[in-house]
Amino acid sequence: MADPGDLSGRIPAPQGARPPWRELEGLRPLTLRACRRLIVVAPHPRDEIRAAGGLLRRLAARHASVDVLALTDGPGRTCTPPEGIAVPDPGDLGGHLGGDLVVRPDDLGDPDTLDMVLARLEGIVPEDGDGEEPAGDGGDPEEIALADAYRALGVAEVRRHRLGLPDAGLSGCEADVVGALSEIVGFVEDPHGLCVLAPWSGDGDDDHEAAGRAAEIVCAAYRVRLVRWLDQAWSWAGPESAEVPWRRARQLALSETVQARKLAASAAFGGRPGRDRELPDGSAPGPREVFLV
Repeated sequence: MADPGDLSGRIPAPQGARPPWRELEGLRPLTLRACRRLIVVAPHPRDEIRAAGGLLRRLAARHASVDVLALTDGPGRTCTPPEGIAVPDPGDLGGHLGGDLVVRPDDLGDPDTLDMVLARLEGIVPEDGDGEEPAGDGGDPEEIALADAYRALGVAEVRRHRLGLPDAGLSGCEADVVGALSEIVGFVEDPHGLCVLAPWSGDGDDDHEAAGRAAEIVCAAYRVRLVRWLDQAWSWAGPESAEVPWRRARQLALSETVQARKLAASAAFGGRPGRDRELPDGSAPGPREVFLV
């Protein structure tokens, strides 16, 4: 019998094939009603937005505080882009922008289009020449881009902790991840309201798996709830894959507005389709995020 931890025998889905994700539509919903503080373990920039942006927005809307432990400054992956999303006109909020705006990934490369999308998502009519621009002097470009991405997602405040570990080298730095995460978790005043969000330790990406193992160690030691996301698993796994513990899977259904926010967040960070080790088209599980609990 093959070792379930051996990834060498996993065959990616054929390019362009759409896996049969209809089976996942019946997954139980993810509920984190008791979560008042979320600590996210992100191996690469944007990983958490790509895999769990909808969950981050939902918890932030419930006034949960969000910390992101950014492990590397390596290239992040873009959010898997849909063919197009209709961003609604917030007419009931006083905006009159002329009906739904269909947004496609390539459209967001234009700053004016991106600003229009963000204005619609916030229910604000943009005013010519009066847009506020972030200060550009002395700021870290990556931090500015991430702030813009979270603003697009609708998450007002995120505390980020950067470790600067080597990209594609986290398997040799697991002790550093355990130490950094322990330092954050250990000082939380209300551990009962704390959740840790991290990649699944069987995801198929070396950095993701190392981050997932470190999170498992810390959460077991402090008896904190751990929620795991799937990312690269979508390129090799299907509903019939025995390697994935589907009995522990839960879903968060995403509205078109939330999907548009994730797309805009990726664009705000410079994401483009086909860049940064993008997953094959159609490999993500439809209009939902899936987690293992």
